[in-house]
Amino acid sequence: MRGGLGVRLRAGGVVAVAALLAVACGGNGTTGGTSSKPKVGVVLTYNLPGFWGNYLKYESTYEQQLGVDLMGGPKVANVEANGNEAAQQILDVKSLIAAGAQALIVNPADSAAIGPALDYAKSKNIPVVTVDVAPSQGSVYMIVRADNNAYGNKSCDYIASHASGPGTIAMVEGDLTSLNARDRAAGCQEVIQKTYPNFKIKSYETKDWGTDPAVQNATTALTAISDLRGIYVHWSVPEDGIIAAEKQKNKYSDVGGSNHIILVGNDGSPHECDLIRSKNLDATIDQPADKYAYYAIFYAKQAIGGTKYSAGQTTDHNSSIVTVQGNLEDALAAPLVTLSGDKGSTQVNSTDLWCNNK
Repeated sequence: MRGGLGVRLRAGGVVAVAALLAVACGGNGTTGGTSSKPKVGVVLTYNLPGFWGNYLKYESTYEQQLGVDLMGGPKVANVEANGNEAAQQILDVKSLIAAGAQALIVNPADSAAIGPALDYAKSKNIPVVTVDVAPSQGSVYMIVRADNNAYGNKSCDYIASHASGPGTIAMVEGDLTSLNARDRAAGCQEVIQKTYPNFKIKSYETKDWGTDPAVQNATTALTAISDLRGIYVHWSVPEDGIIAAEKQKNKYSDVGGSNHIILVGNDGSPHECDLIRSKNLDATIDQPADKYAYYAIFYAKQAIGGTKYSAGQTTDHNSSIVTVQGNLEDALAAPLVTLSGDKGSTQVNSTDLWCNNK
C-alpha cells in the first residue's frame, strides 16, 4: 500500500485519534510485558483467482507490517464442486473463534447467507470486518469496500458517452446474491435512465460469477442484439473469453476501430491494465486489492483495540465512512481507468493504480 500506515479520520474538524498507536509506530501489542500479536481469523472466497491471488500477496505483506497473526491455515476457502460455500463459511467462522481469533476478516460468499456467521461472532463478542462484499444480514465492525453503485454508474456512463450512437448495452451481471452485483447493476441502470434515455440495457445474470456462463451470456448478446453498442461485465475474468467470442463472430475491432463494441469490466487487475494498453479493453474500474488487504487488517486490529468510528467521518486516504445496510463502510475510492485518461478517468500507466504496483 502506498502512503503511511495510520488512518486519521476527521469529522467536523475534530480528529479521531486511532487507539492502536502501535499500528502507526510499527510495534506490537503487549500483554503482561510479553510481546504478542493480535489474532485475526480470515475467511475468503476464491471466485476470482486473479484478484484474490494478488490480494493474498498483499495480505502477507501487511500481516507483517501491521503486526498481526492471520489465522486459518490456508487463507482461502476453495469450494468443492458440490459444496455450499455459504454454509462452509459459517463453519469456518465458528472454528476460527474456537481457535482463539480476536477478530475476523470475512469476504462473504453470499451477502444474506453470511448473517448466521455474523450473529454467532457477535454472540461471542468477536468483531468482524468484511472485505470486498457488504453483508445484507448481520452486523459488522467495518466493511472495507469501494462504492459498487459507482462501479456500474461509471462503467455504463463511459459506454454510452463513447458509443457511435444510441443502442443497447449488454450487462453481464455477477451473482445477484452478492450486494456487489446488485449495486453494480443498479448503478448502470440509474445512469442510463437518467442521462441516456436513447439507450437500452439487456441484463444477463451469471450465477456464482462463473466465467464460462458469463462468456456465453456475452456471446448470446453478440448474436441476439442487432444494435449492440457495448458490453459491461461486472468483473474481469470473462473478458478474454468475450474478446475471443467477438473475434470468432467477426465482430471484433481494436479500441478506436470502426464498428468497435465497447467493452468495460471491473477489477483493475494487472491483466486488465495490459488489455487496455493493447487496445483490447476500453476501460475498467480500479478495485484496489492492495488497499482492500491493508485496511481489512487495519480495521480488524482497530476493532480489537476498541477504536470507535461513525458515519460521516472522512479519512486521509480519499474516502469516507458511510452506512451500508446498517453497517459502517470505509468507501474506498475506485477510479475509472482508461488508455487516455479522458472523461475524468485515471490513465492506465498511473502509479496510483494497484495494477502497476507489482
